[in-house]
Amino acid sequence: MYSKDMLIGIFLGIAKMDLHIERSSKAKLGYNAKVRLSIRGTEEFLLGVQRSLEQHQIKSNYKQREHNSRPKPILRIGGIKELHKVTKLVPNLPDAKGEWKDFRQAVHIMSNGIHKELKGMEILMKIKGVI
Repeated sequence: MYSKDMLIGIFLGIAKMDLHIERSSKAKLGYNAKVRLSIRGTEEFLLGVQRSLEQHQIKSNYKQREHNSRPKPILRIGGIKELHKVTKLVPNLPDAKGEWKDFRQAVHIMSNGIHKELKGMEILMKIKGVI
């Protein structure tokens, strides 16, 4: 439905990075990190984006309602392999929210396992704004 260039524009224009850092007794450092992309819009738009992503072998998760306090549709891309595919799809250009540089760095850190070391977790915490 949407071309590769249109998808790039959607990612650079309206995609939002979600970086979650939580305490975990199972993790070596005591913290676990998760990153994902969220795109909000109408159902028709998001389902079109999802179909277009499938053409690039990128899996996504569409929900009709984000949650009770925000009953609007959302499309999420999670999983480090899927996010790595997105970073390869989108060229290194300025984006509307100014977070793609941090997003690329977070995906790189997590895909290489650096987040399991203190140095990598500190970088993720700086990106998140915790420290």
